[in-house]
Amino acid sequence: MKKILALSACVLPLMMAPAVYAQTTAPSTAPATTSTMPGAVTTPPASNNSSSMSAAVTHAMTGLSVKHKIMGKSVYNEKDEKIGDIEDVILASDGQATTYVVGAGGFLGMGQHSVAIPFDKITGTDDKLMLQGYSKEQLKALPEVKVEK
Repeated sequence: MKKILALSACVLPLMMAPAVYAQTTAPSTAPATTSTMPGAVTTPPASNNSSSMSAAVTHAMTGLSVKHKIMGKSVYNEKDEKIGDIEDVILASDGQATTYVVGAGGFLGMGQHSVAIPFDKITGTDDKLMLQGYSKEQLKALPEVKVEK
């Protein structure tokens, strides 16, 4: 009896699979909408043919990607000494960047001291971010900040 129950428990999902996978959704007949995001470029949706049930829309964005260009990037002083890493970028309510959170010191994130640096104090040159007039010790002497999530 136990064998029959175990066998039916294993076979039942296999018998239901064709019915589950046969479910399809009807293609959308709604017109494609354009993005209102600044800097966004839209491509027209693909034509609806028998091989493609859904339309693909691609958005090409222009601008600075904080995740790829700034986060984790090293900050150097005028003596070309690494003094910290960018941990976060704080935005005002209007979306403008106001403050960098720079992690100074520590090893592999342990013992790191996070400080707030005004956005206009750090400048980008070539492939480096520069903070004039500070050493690692001076950054560690600044008050530590905690960013609420």
